[in-house]
Amino acid sequence: MIAPLVFSTKRSTTLLLLLILALGNASGAENSIPELQRAIETILQETKTPGAAIVLVSREKVEWMAGIGKADIDANTPVTSETLFRIGSVSKAFAALAVLKLEEEGKLKLTDTVKQRAPDVVFHNPWEATDPVRLVHLMEHTSGFDDIHMREYAHNDPTPVTLKEALAYGEASRVSRWRPGSRMSYCNSGPAVLAAVVENVSGKRFEDYVQEHFFRPLQMDTASYFLTPEVERRLTRLYQADGVTTYPYWHICFRPSGAINASAKDMANYVRFYLQRGSLDGTPLLHSSSIERMERTETLPSASLGHIAGYGLYNVALPEGPFVFRGHGGAVMGGLTEMAYLPDAGRGYVVMINSGNGHALYKIVKLVRHYITRDLAPPTLPPAVSFPAELKRHYEGYYQAISPREQWLYGFGRLLKIQKLTFTEDGLSTSIHGFRHESWVPISEKLFRKQDQSVATLALLPDTEGDILIQRTDWETLKKIPALQVWSQIVGGAFIAALVLSSLLFAPIWGWKKFSGKLPNAGPLLVRVLPLSSAILLVTFDLLLAVGLRGTITSTHVDDVVALGTPNWLTVSILVSSIAFPLAAGGSLYVLYRERNAPMNRLVYWHSLLVTAAVIAVAVYYGYWGLIALRLWA
Repeated sequence: MIAPLVFSTKRSTTLLLLLILALGNASGAENSIPELQRAIETILQETKTPGAAIVLVSREKVEWMAGIGKADIDANTPVTSETLFRIGSVSKAFAALAVLKLEEEGKLKLTDTVKQRAPDVVFHNPWEATDPVRLVHLMEHTSGFDDIHMREYAHNDPTPVTLKEALAYGEASRVSRWRPGSRMSYCNSGPAVLAAVVENVSGKRFEDYVQEHFFRPLQMDTASYFLTPEVERRLTRLYQADGVTTYPYWHICFRPSGAINASAKDMANYVRFYLQRGSLDGTPLLHSSSIERMERTETLPSASLGHIAGYGLYNVALPEGPFVFRGHGGAVMGGLTEMAYLPDAGRGYVVMINSGNGHALYKIVKLVRHYITRDLAPPTLPPAVSFPAELKRHYEGYYQAISPREQWLYGFGRLLKIQKLTFTEDGLSTSIHGFRHESWVPISEKLFRKQDQSVATLALLPDTEGDILIQRTDWETLKKIPALQVWSQIVGGAFIAALVLSSLLFAPIWGWKKFSGKLPNAGPLLVRVLPLSSAILLVTFDLLLAVGLRGTITSTHVDDVVALGTPNWLTVSILVSSIAFPLAAGGSLYVLYRERNAPMNRLVYWHSLLVTAAVIAVAVYYGYWGLIALRLWA
């Protein structure tokens, strides 16, 4: 508790002004466009990001549009408002817009099933008879489909492939892992499936439909899904996070999910279209009700509990303190984008950079959001409400994530994403293995907001099939698990890791003694060598996989996703080591059994047996989650 302090009016006013100035400087707030531009230029220099395009708009006009930095370092070409950038997953919204357009014309409904509208698209849903995959599930990422596999990310045919060919190439990833509508998991095949629906219903190629009904009326004159000669002439070079090494153009096979190239000039009208609620300067494209539907989540269980920030139809809530932006981000190799807007305030922005440096995008976006909201009155925070004691007892405890984006990584994710819910006098607290503490305020019995936010972002769900569940609007559903399970995983994992590492640490000691003839009562050499080999191969597999995962797209880094989905020295080494370490452990177990009565140091024998058992335990666990004989290109 902080003791109250009493100041004179003059002194307290002076201190308050100093505090406000200090907070303004600490937050990096800029009060004019020239100040904002200089701050962005500083970020580009500090993060080694070659260039950026920035757009600030109001409902009525473009407030600021600028190219900053270089589109091509070697050619010394500056970024301009007409330089094309890769906008990645910002592209997804056009699939939703196309479907909403067709719904307004009475040609389909969001609740139509995929089988009804795209019968040729292959997918597997064990609950299809009672809970079919509907179009709305694709747009809210609640189909249950696994995200596209590495081989689909790696598909890079400049031809380009047709939508039908792309969907046929990626059939294996479209499997519903839970009842559609019950959990959210981000999936890049959804927009491509929707595009097939658009083609079936409209009779036009998806890209042509978007060009006719959205690009052209929005005057997005240079926007394109394809690498044409004209696009190539206008397109920025694509750089890795170091700002020097370039990427080749990535021909994404699922173009509706992330292939659009667009300029700042294109994107300015696109954001204003949302602010004008489906029109652009008097030209209507969609009803305002369709835009409102894009900004609302309906299929998740949390949506029935009240107003909660979430993912709509390829349109996500982006809280910034009490303000709630709507929009979407995008990430491809060599390009990061964020498009967002405040519907009520009538302001929005686009930030595009030609680098995979997520920290640069984050810092620039923070500056832009602070600038946009600098003179706005923040929304009123919903008041805290009382919380029944019986609900505290019911929901308090440990939770495990059960809605993984990539199923093949769930063996790791289920261990790492353990959250603890602890109720306090005025709300609840969450943490992940004792880190990343967050505080939440109850605004109803089941909905909670963060302390500085004006909308709920965590929901306590009704029990489902005996499971106690919560949902967070950062796309995760979590299930309550016993504390004993959590601690057994932690203790067991630590014990296994200690055994494996001890084998590696002891090896140089006994190896030198064996070489110098000073190892008494050594016993059979294989009793020492095979457990060590299995431990080395296990660590090798884990390290190779960690190196490979740099090739995935995350919020802070974009690397070469193509390399991880093709046969090369890294992925073949991952495959070989994933097979080799269980085989070595099996051989070790056989030798240990055969030499169980051999005269030798018994402490060494039992240590070797425990190391072998530890590696076998890991092999069984990895095998259960599909990590043995792992072919990422398959």
